[in-house]
Amino acid sequence: MPRGRPRPWMCRPRCRGSTLLLMETAVWLASVTGLVGVALGGLVSLAVSRQQIREAHALRADEASQERYRRSVDRRFKAFSEFIIHHRAARGALQFYYSQLEGKPSLSDISKVLRSARDSAAMTFLVLETERTYKACRGVLRALEQAQNAVYETAGDPSTNPGQEINLALGRAMREFQNAARAELEVSGPEWPWVESQSTEPSESAK
Repeated sequence: MPRGRPRPWMCRPRCRGSTLLLMETAVWLASVTGLVGVALGGLVSLAVSRQQIREAHALRADEASQERYRRSVDRRFKAFSEFIIHHRAARGALQFYYSQLEGKPSLSDISKVLRSARDSAAMTFLVLETERTYKACRGVLRALEQAQNAVYETAGDPSTNPGQEINLALGRAMREFQNAARAELEVSGPEWPWVESQSTEPSESAK
């Protein structure tokens, strides 16, 4: 065999060592790749979970906000309705009181309905949310107080009948409150203008 040429039996150990090294490297790379894949998958899952949690929290917060608003509207609608009903009862009693019909309410009865109308404003003040409604409610209370003063001042004078002036003042004040309440509750439609010759009920042209 010529000199300088490696013999076959001399290459076998070196070749086997290289093969083993390559196999171990391949196994290590596969393990590292698998771990990296698992780690990336976990990070993606964590990011998706956090996003879903944030969206769920935002949805619950929006639903809670809508529910609070709905309850607020219900409370205000009920309080405003009660205030309007008591005011109309007082106004009707005063119209009857100053009429020429029999069975008119007594001065004590008028005092009771006026006091009831004023007391019904307490809940309105608690739940109203706009300055306009607040001022309109105060305007109604002021008209009720002036009406009671006029009734007591003229009670002993049959020749004096302030019924028309009282009726107009109460109607004008309540109309402003109605318009303010409609605006606060976001009721659609035009406001009802007050006309001195009309009652508190809107006419067909005003609707």
